Amino acid sequence: MRVNLTYFKETGKYYSEGHYNTSTADLFSIWDEVRRMRIFKTLPGLIIGHSNFIVLVDVPWHPHRHPKLIL
Repeated sequence: MRVNLTYFKETGKYYSEGHYNTSTADLFSIWDEVRRMRIFKTLPGLIIGHSNFIVLVDVPWHPHRHPKLIL
């Protein structure tokens, strides 16, 4: 399943986008994956060791689609 990520600076201004594919079907697990990538500064579409960003996580093809912000 494709996970779309939209990055915002801490001020709320749009910064960039990224995506990755996951085999995880549970939304909570997907959100946890993104949270771990943010903590370890390895978010897709950004350089390794990036600054902290607000991340909008969206899985458009998930049957229980529910976009989430990770601060």
